Amino acid sequence: MLKPKIGLDWDDVTAPFNSIAIKMANEKYDFCPPLTLEEIDSWENTGRAGVIKEFYRGEELYEKQIVPEKTRKEIRKLMEIADVYFITAVYPEFMGVRAKQILEAFPELPPENIILGNAKNLVQFDIILDDAIHNVLESPATYPVLMRKPWNWKMTGLLSVNNMAEFVLLVKQIMKASQSRSSVIKVPSVLALVGPSGSGKSQIAKELCRHEGFVSPKTYCTKPGDKHHYLTEEEFAKQHFFEKTRYAGIQYGTKKEEIQEVLDQGQFAVMALDMCGAIAMKRHFPTEIIYVHKNKETLISSIIEENFSVEEKTLRILSIDAEKRNRHICDMEIENQKDLGAEIILEKIGLLNN
Repeated sequence: MLKPKIGLDWDDVTAPFNSIAIKMANEKYDFCPPLTLEEIDSWENTGRAGVIKEFYRGEELYEKQIVPEKTRKEIRKLMEIADVYFITAVYPEFMGVRAKQILEAFPELPPENIILGNAKNLVQFDIILDDAIHNVLESPATYPVLMRKPWNWKMTGLLSVNNMAEFVLLVKQIMKASQSRSSVIKVPSVLALVGPSGSGKSQIAKELCRHEGFVSPKTYCTKPGDKHHYLTEEEFAKQHFFEKTRYAGIQYGTKKEEIQEVLDQGQFAVMALDMCGAIAMKRHFPTEIIYVHKNKETLISSIIEENFSVEEKTLRILSIDAEKRNRHICDMEIENQKDLGAEIILEKIGLLNN
């Protein structure tokens, strides 16, 4: 993939939208307590914050949309390595306003690279970035990516990022992996195990850590009783994590110094992560991203047997096909159908008999 074709959403991906509507609602109605962005916990937005929909049809909201300077800089980085398009759903009466917004923020963008309309599933890109789950799941893009927001935090498995800087790193990883893949694993490094729910990532990590030289650094999460170190949402927010993500509505985080300590001792840091976390690791440490593969039937069976809520099981099953696309952007892929993933990794390192 020499120069990928990338489609970027506008509202709440490139420029703020719901946060502006929240502010306008608080100013008009003087809510106590004030409305917050986190109250928009679904795409339908049927809760207390549903009142903000009245501002969607007013030009004032659109006039207040300003692209943050950090986001502009990251998108310009993308423009240097990719063909960037903005594909945005907007009410017909505001199409002219939206096109003007985009060209004012990015005057170097060819006008024909602006696509206005709701039928995003009819446009083919190599990579898309959107905050709407349905747009990501229905996209024909080779790599659909979800921009994490409160209304999609429960979705699992999809390629996802928290900001435009992370997206640029992900695009670079996609481009790199399309040109070359690793065949050897060197110590010390992070072994980032990624793959769909039920593929066996955690079990592989556990088996590897039974061998000398393999350590699982401490990770933190907001789910009581989980195998990670539990923190309340308030405690989690106070920590200085260099990498954190949400998976099925649960927050996970890791600390840079605890991973570096493992590497300084000449060992492998073994971690089961989502792709967002794996990309973050690669930014800071020597990292091998290893995709753990199992067939779809086995994955579904494993998810059904887990003690998840019906909603979580549904979300995990829905994400399987999208997440399986990730294997092409990993440094290495292993087959774990017979639960031999740990042995395969040990063999590649040359430690199978040790």
